[in-house]
Amino acid sequence: MEIEIEQRRENKLLGREEIYFRVRYDGSTPSRKKVKENLKNALGLKGFIILQYVKPVFGSREAKGYAKIYESEKKARQIESSYITKRNAGGGGKAEEKPKEVKEAKEGKNE
Repeated sequence: MEIEIEQRRENKLLGREEIYFRVRYDGSTPSRKKVKENLKNALGLKGFIILQYVKPVFGSREAKGYAKIYESEKKARQIESSYITKRNAGGGGKAEEKPKEVKEAKEGKNE
């Protein structure tokens, strides 16, 4: 897998670095985890990486991607949507349990 940086800029207002890149690969599209690891190693990045997207380019063995690098996971959670931080923190698994009041309200409406 080879990573080519297309654009790299610092966003001081949000306290992050934004990177647009291309990934060239053999075989199937690499996983988000592999892309994050290679991006971190290639650039010597420190901090919390939010991989916004990796989109394969039709008809070729490459993908375009967009990543945001924050100084800490806490800072990222303050700015990013919760589903994005869950996706990037590896917090998969079971969906969150809904509060009891919400469950009861829904059950009451169906009757």
